Order: sequence, then structure tokens, then C-alpha cells
Amino acid sequence: MHTRIRKAREGMGYTREKFAEKLDVSVSYLAELERGRTGISVKMLIKVCNVLGLSADYVLFGTERDADAMRADNIRRIDDKYIPLLDSVITELLSLTDLAE
Repeated sequence: MHTRIRKAREGMGYTREKFAEKLDVSVSYLAELERGRTGISVKMLIKVCNVLGLSADYVLFGTERDADAMRADNIRRIDDKYIPLLDSVITELLSLTDLAE
């Protein structure tokens, strides 16, 4: 679990300091978490998953998510004020798809 968190953090381009800031924890706590020397609370697991766009299943068990599940998770993370814009983009893309057929 701890290795998956570290690799995901690095994959997102976050330094340990920046990631700790996003999680509102100390850098030393994050270092201990990534080394597997401390446990993780459910609340912290949720924060980690939200910031990194990961599922709890993946973090805990290493189960890969498919592209659709990842996309759905990313959409859930979008601020509500941008949902109308997202809907417009999707509608436009679908109309372009309909024209191509």
C-alpha cells in the first residue's frame, strides 16, 4: 500500500512537501507513511485517494482500475460549478461523433 501511494505521488509530479501540504499533514508523517512505518486512518486514506485520483481498492489491495472507472473518479472530483461546462463539452463531442457516423 505504501509503495503505491509513493509511486502515485511521484507519478503526479508532487514532491513529498507539496503532497503533505495538500493532505494537511507534516512531511515527516508522510515520509513515515510512504515507508510503511505508520498506519493510515480511513480519513487520511480518503484524502490520499481524492488528491491522487485513486480508488481505495487500488491503494489498499493493488487492484488496477480500468480507464472508465478512472474517468468516472476524475469527473466526481470536478468542482460542481464546472459541471455545466463539462456537460456542454460532452454534448458537443457527442454531436461530433454523431456527424462522423
